[in-house]
Amino acid sequence: MLKTKLFIQLLVILLLAHSTAKAEESDSRVLVSIPEESLQLMRKDMIGLISALAEIMQSLSTGDFKIAAEIAETRMGRSAMGKHRSTGMGPGRFMPIPMRNIAWGLHDSASEFAEIAIKGDAKQTYTALNKVISHCAACHNTYRTK
Repeated sequence: MLKTKLFIQLLVILLLAHSTAKAEESDSRVLVSIPEESLQLMRKDMIGLISALAEIMQSLSTGDFKIAAEIAETRMGRSAMGKHRSTGMGPGRFMPIPMRNIAWGLHDSASEFAEIAIKGDAKQTYTALNKVISHCAACHNTYRTK
């Protein structure tokens, strides 16, 4: 499990580094300027989100819908929102409103996924998971940072 987490984190870091290099060349996504401290918090959060998705997929592959639901709610859902609020450097405050709306949609869809997954219906669960992942793709396909 630890090796899997480390691999996923390394993969995300490599993808971020690669996309940053390519962004300078021909990236047409909207550049969002975020203070460095907030940018580092956001990148740490992104690694946490992709790790949570990997753990959700692992739980679903073993039929443990309850664990998948718990991971989704606590690490991606509405319960996970606002953890940087007290620092005043939460990344959301620096996002353009449309980007922030996508992020809120991610949290909402993760909570909806959790509500559906707990019921154990595989088809509905995977449909709900697709909605979560669609928010990830929408944001990453539209926005970039330095």
